Amino acid sequence: MADKILWIRTGGTIDMIYDKESASYVPASKDLINKVLDRISLSDVYLDIRSDVVDFIDSSEMIPDVWIRLSVFIADNIERYDGVLITHGTDTMHYTASALSFMLMNLDKPVVLTGAMIPILEEGSDGVKNFLDSITFLTRASIPGVFLVFDGKVIRGVRARKVSSGDFGAFYSINSEYVGFVENGAIRLNLKGKPFITGSGQSRVYADTKLNNKAALVKLFPGFDPKLLESLVVSGVKGIVLEAFGSGGARVTDPLSIVESIRRLKEKGIPVFITSQCCLKGIVRFGPKPYYVAKRLMEAGAISLHDMLSEVAIVKLMWVLGHTESYNEIVELMLKNMVGEIDTDS
Repeated sequence: MADKILWIRTGGTIDMIYDKESASYVPASKDLINKVLDRISLSDVYLDIRSDVVDFIDSSEMIPDVWIRLSVFIADNIERYDGVLITHGTDTMHYTASALSFMLMNLDKPVVLTGAMIPILEEGSDGVKNFLDSITFLTRASIPGVFLVFDGKVIRGVRARKVSSGDFGAFYSINSEYVGFVENGAIRLNLKGKPFITGSGQSRVYADTKLNNKAALVKLFPGFDPKLLESLVVSGVKGIVLEAFGSGGARVTDPLSIVESIRRLKEKGIPVFITSQCCLKGIVRFGPKPYYVAKRLMEAGAISLHDMLSEVAIVKLMWVLGHTESYNEIVELMLKNMVGEIDTDS
């Protein structure tokens, strides 16, 4: 029996075409993909192609409403398929992967996101390889969860980061080993431990789409004015992810100490979570034996997110804020390992 794969197209570079009139890349017409499929041999795989779930966009235009539509559609239809493939623009693919990881409850089948650095209709595109590698993983691994498959690498959705705007190997697995590798139609898995299943694990897949985007992601820099943090209160922000230096450092001496701002935000019920700016291996270490700057941040009320990626942290924070306004509950949920996004022992 052929594997049945639901393919949801959202646009992005993989589905772009150069438009001479506007002198820019624009979404290709939805029927042009047939030209590509005619060149691809997919034995024992049935593809149900859906181009009507969301509007085709450059992924830089991604908003949470699109995540909600995707998660609801997947939850409502996944029972009839062996897995789901989402073709997506690369710029925010890892944000979408994170969002789906948190919103798809009781997910017992694989959901894969992939795309391309060069449009699939152009010569030299990496789109066909990424597409075929994704099909290989979906049909031969069948591991539950949300993943990125790109340049022969399989990455857990909450551990992916885009590290290049031009290289075919645009995504790395950060603070976590690769789930596996795909080469010439063969897959080599490197997955340790059991898959992460959110929800009760006993009922059908459903979408938990409660989101509150009153969250902020702020990157520190030498000379950062801590008053900027407090000014976010006026906009209604309910939680902040602060990208600190190295293993969780920031300026804690006057002038421009950030300590009092964090303390005042906590008094207002607004948690400040700390992630690392380090691109490839960033872990916030608040103890034991922390640097004095980290100790001052801890005393002020800042909360370490350990090895969680900043991109994942802001998406998770939006999901958490959609479920509670309690300071303690927000902190508890942010530190709970739901889908492999955090290792508090790191």
